[in-house]
Amino acid sequence: MINGESALDTRHDDLAIVIHMDGQGRTGNMQQTWDAITGAAPRGVYFGWNFLVKDHPMLTPSQAMARAPQPTMISYQ
Repeated sequence: MINGESALDTRHDDLAIVIHMDGQGRTGNMQQTWDAITGAAPRGVYFGWNFLVKDHPMLTPSQAMARAPQPTMISYQ
């Protein structure tokens, strides 16, 4: 877990910081978490989602990519 997202150092051009979140819970809860995390992070941070076969409902790739900001990474396990 990350504390103090706003203090992440994004000044290194050769390093991409990806906050990779769990896609667990109902769609509305996932969206609330997405909004809270993406809103707290500094500029220069990328975002991703991780979905497990146990997650119901699971977002489709199209549904996940429709989020703003658009995820850089999505994993399905």
